[in-house]
Order: sequence, then structure tokens, then C-alpha cells
Amino acid sequence: MDMISARGRTNAVVALAVAALVVTVGGTCAAETLLSASLPGAFGVRYLTDRAVVTYTVEGPGERGLAETFRLRVRLPEQLRWAYLDRELVPEGRLRWSADDSQAVLALPFGTHRVHLGWAGEPALPPESEVIPVESDGEVVGSLHARFELDGMEATGEAAAGPGTVGVRVVPDGPLDPGTLSLTVGDQTISTWQRGDEGLEAERSILIDESPGIALHVGGYVLQSSPVARVAFDNVRPPAQVQRVEDEIPEGAVLVEAEDFVDSGGTEPIVEPGSHYDTHGGACIYTFMGDGSWVEWRMTVPEDGAYDLYARVSCGDVGSFRIIHMDGEVPTGLDLVEFPTTGGWGHAEGEWWTVRITGGDGLAPPLQLSAGEHTLRITGVLQRHLNFDYVLLVPHE
Repeated sequence: MDMISARGRTNAVVALAVAALVVTVGGTCAAETLLSASLPGAFGVRYLTDRAVVTYTVEGPGERGLAETFRLRVRLPEQLRWAYLDRELVPEGRLRWSADDSQAVLALPFGTHRVHLGWAGEPALPPESEVIPVESDGEVVGSLHARFELDGMEATGEAAAGPGTVGVRVVPDGPLDPGTLSLTVGDQTISTWQRGDEGLEAERSILIDESPGIALHVGGYVLQSSPVARVAFDNVRPPAQVQRVEDEIPEGAVLVEAEDFVDSGGTEPIVEPGSHYDTHGGACIYTFMGDGSWVEWRMTVPEDGAYDLYARVSCGDVGSFRIIHMDGEVPTGLDLVEFPTTGGWGHAEGEWWTVRITGGDGLAPPLQLSAGEHTLRITGVLQRHLNFDYVLLVPHE
């Protein structure tokens, strides 16, 4: 390869990036060699727009060796202006520019290190780490620990902000391009943002668990600090609760066995008659996952009126969350419903509970239904599963 001329930084860097990396040890550096060292070791070099980043591991010469450093030569597209050894600027006395072969020459310590060799701009490294607070309705409920690379920032952590439905907002600390920002909360990733009065806002609310894991990514070359001041969950709306009632079927109830579902999506619920204790009709559905899976039933009511939704369920987890649709719409208060633990998965006495979902004190309002057939869909969210024995529609009193 001919020696790179000063025809422009971009072309020079591209040429270096595609050239084969030839490392010579203790010998004469050939014209096409990008990197050579006076002692053997492991080396890597990456060329960026303003610098070359060299990583190396070189063991010392042993007890008999007198040298405290070894010599490293690295070819650059332009004259060396500055250098970092790990996070410290390298003194000028340990740097030399060889104009004849366009090489930076350094005396470096043994061990494992990273060297930045810059030919443009001022010396700059991103910080090692920062802490970004997470707020819920103005109260700090967690933090993200940010780590920086040359091409951006990754911050991870969790926050005790849920469960519930929340708006998501990222508050910048200075200029922040929405196109460089993505935020993952639980298993939901937000990459589209709109500008609001107090930061960048997600286009829609999301569902979060009690303490969701959070991962924030911001792209940017050699960031000098976090461009995000804080992450905020706004207008936290907790899930609707259900009410445990007597384990019996109320008079006038429309009952549909859970195993008689007419459609489902996602992870298929399992039906094995006789597999669970004391099930109505001899079967139930189980492994009904909270991964977005859903189940539909058809229910026919005899006349127009207000009806309350009940279900017989079992849950061996700390609780479970569901979204409920009726005829393709989410009734008021049923966009996130929390079902409690029943102490088991329905394999022993007392592990099946009948719960009232609408119409009671503190519950979502009754369903207004016309006479005829209706479609009930229940969708599992926030990862936990829930077993169903049957569902009921009961005339509201």
C-alpha cells in the first residue's frame, strides 16, 4: 500500500480502516504496516474520525530486563497532536511524530492498556460513568448507572414506579437529538419521541411492573456528560383491583367454562381435564402467560342491562395482570387489572378463588350490555401467568 497522502481526513481514515493490519515485533516496519512494537504482545487498532484507538497487552521483559517501557509505532493519516494512555494524557516527552513514514512513536508501560492517538480537535474522552435519577410523579424512585463508549452512552437500572399505566418522559440536559435516543422499560422499547414542554415524551402510555428494569441508550460521539438529566414516569395510574367473594355461582349468572374458549393468540393455554383440583366442569386453562397472550370467549346475555364480570382463578405467583376487552373495546377501568395470589395454581383445596372484577365498591363500573352474544377477551401482560376455571356475567344489583 502506498503511503497515505494528506488528501483529506475522511479518505485517509477509510484507507486505513480497510488496510490489512500487519503487526511487526522487534523488526523493521514495512511501508504497509499500520502498527509495530518492540516487544511481542496482543494488539488491536481501530481508526475513527479524529483518532486511532489502540488496545494492547504486553508482558514485561522479566526480572533481568531493565526496560520499564516498550516502543509502539502506529501509522496515522495526519500528524499526531495528542494522546491518552487509558484516561491520562500522555506527556509530550513520551510522544514523537515520524513525518517520514507518518507514524506516531510512543514509549508505553507494560500490561493491558488502551491508547487514544488523536490528529484532530482537542483532547477529549467521555466520562467513565454517571448516575441518572428516575422519577415517578416528581418523586425519585430509582436510578440508572451510565457507562460511556466513544459512540454513545448506555445506562441501566430499575425503578419502583409501578405497577400501573404511565406516561414516559426523558428530560434532556442540553441538546438531545430524539433520533439518537431509545429507552427500554421491562420488555417495551420506546424509540419514537415527541417534544413536549418539559422534555421528550413517548407517544403513548405504557404498562410497567412494580420495579421494571430500565435501559437507556443515547448515541453521540465522545459525549462529555450524560445528555439526559432524568427519566420521568408521569400520571401513574395503578391497576384496577378485584374483590374476592364466596366461591359460588351467583343466581342468574351466565357461565362459560374457561376451557371452552373460542380463540386465542400467543402462547397457547393448556387444557388437561383432571390435572387440577376441584375444577368446575372437570377442567381449566393454565399456563395462561403474561406475555401478551390472549383468550376469547363468547357469552350470551338474556336481556339488555348492567352486568358484572366474575372469574374463578388461581395464581401461585405474587399476583398477575390482565387487560380485559368486551366486544373489541376496553371498558372503563379494565385497561389493567391486578389479580391477587391465591396461594397456588389450583392443585389443592383453597387455591381457587372466585373474584368480582366490576360493580363492587372500589371496582371498575358494571358493563352495559345488550341482549345477545358478546365476545370477552382477556390478555396477559407483565409476564406473570394466571389459571382460569370459568368466567361469569352476573346481573348487576
